[in-house]
Amino acid sequence: MELYRNQQDWFYEKIGNYLRLAICHGSSCIAAVLFLFLPEFARPVLLLSFVMSMTASPFFGMAAGIFHASVYAICGQGNIFVMLSDLLLLLCGCLALSILRRKEYYRWEMFFLFLFTFGSIMIFSYLETGQLELNVLIYGLCNGILSAFLSGILYQKLAGWLQNPVPIEKKMQKILSENFELVRAVEEYSSTDYLHARKVSELSKNCASLIGADPYIAAAGGFYYRLGRMEGEPYVENGVALAKSNSLPREIVAILEEYYGEKKLPSTIESAVVHIVDSVVGKFDVLDKTMLSSSWNQDILVYQTLNENSAAGLYDKSGFSMNMFLKIRDYLIKEAKMF
Repeated sequence: MELYRNQQDWFYEKIGNYLRLAICHGSSCIAAVLFLFLPEFARPVLLLSFVMSMTASPFFGMAAGIFHASVYAICGQGNIFVMLSDLLLLLCGCLALSILRRKEYYRWEMFFLFLFTFGSIMIFSYLETGQLELNVLIYGLCNGILSAFLSGILYQKLAGWLQNPVPIEKKMQKILSENFELVRAVEEYSSTDYLHARKVSELSKNCASLIGADPYIAAAGGFYYRLGRMEGEPYVENGVALAKSNSLPREIVAILEEYYGEKKLPSTIESAVVHIVDSVVGKFDVLDKTMLSSSWNQDILVYQTLNENSAAGLYDKSGFSMNMFLKIRDYLIKEAKMF
């Protein structure tokens, strides 16, 4: 799962909280043990993969289901026909999640799960014994009803809890805290870059709030905007790689992909805000403080930087309006002493 998270970038967002994963996986393992006390075709194994699919993804749901089915077989709790029936039901449990999302056909979907479970049990029982037995018929009916009913109940009760995303504010507060590993790495790399990042983060947050953009995304994007410099050129690729390896949210990685418009132009208002603030603060950092001692020179530098960026068309794809541009310009002129 960790390998998949690193390779596919966004798996950790699906989980959000690994405690939820532990609870659901532990519960499914307990249920799998309890199923051992039931007759072979009476086990509602469909639920094992269904719960894990809700928690993570159908891929991991099926992986967990195959594990349980294999353990049953290794422990002598079934033959090849029972195992094939379990695997088919586990596959159905993975697919059931996408089926139950269509609320307009909810009753028919529950009926389908019942028929699929009942039919699978009857088919593989007949292949095993060559006849249809009354007790297996009862097992199939009970298993089908239980699997369909509990799938619907679990989906209604747990879907909101499992799929409820972590609020964006909490995500950004976490990755900007002094205890966050990547924040410490930036500070250890260069105190100058760290102070620059904090300055850009604070100003970006205020600018975003001023124009109705998301202040938390802008604050985090501003802090990590120059992240690629820790690894050297190419800055964009290295910054994105560092962000992904440290599980930064998707919104922040998107801003780093648009670093200074080298590979992509800013595509969101937050990305444009971060670019504006970083370019202005960057110029204040490198110029002589004596030359910038007068407010007139400071104003000219802000005007010149913003006009150059705007004339270059850097914000054409970001949804940035002239009114937003003017508000940010006036704010940066007013707060130039912070630079």
